[in-house]
Amino acid sequence: MKLETTRLVVQTIDLPLLEAAAERDTHAMEALGFKTNGEWPAPDFHDAIPYFRELLIRNNGTRGFDSWIIAEKNTLEIVGGTGFLGGPDANGIIEIGFATNESHRRKGYAFEAAHALINWALNQEHVQGIVARCEPGNIGSAGVLTKLGFQLDREDAEYCYWTYMPPLTPA
Repeated sequence: MKLETTRLVVQTIDLPLLEAAAERDTHAMEALGFKTNGEWPAPDFHDAIPYFRELLIRNNGTRGFDSWIIAEKNTLEIVGGTGFLGGPDANGIIEIGFATNESHRRKGYAFEAAHALINWALNQEHVQGIVARCEPGNIGSAGVLTKLGFQLDREDAEYCYWTYMPPLTPA
């Protein structure tokens, strides 16, 4: 699946790209059509690769509720990643995450990509709301979540927990 914004391509990660990321194989990434300066995948995503690999295998490919890359539209340079930690739960809630490469921060890419992905998700069957987490003191992520319309629910020593509930449409 692929979404396009004014400046970005936001595309689901398939197994070949996931394997290239696992190996940090920039040549394989380039053979798949993407450029990289070596910053992607970031350590957090790299640690989560086994989870996303299992999700892709279990679902026989992507359903969109997994990992997506963020690439500049003109160059196809990978500038970060976004995605969900699985499909909707019994209450229709999904969890979103996002990160941009250090050299591409403060350009609005995380907001632009997450906004597109949220719009996609809210048009999927069974999605009723979206949650997110970020570490306390992560001013960048907190700013993006606030700008996207998330509300801070609570904080503990490890995370700040956010919720986005779409506006109700009149019956």
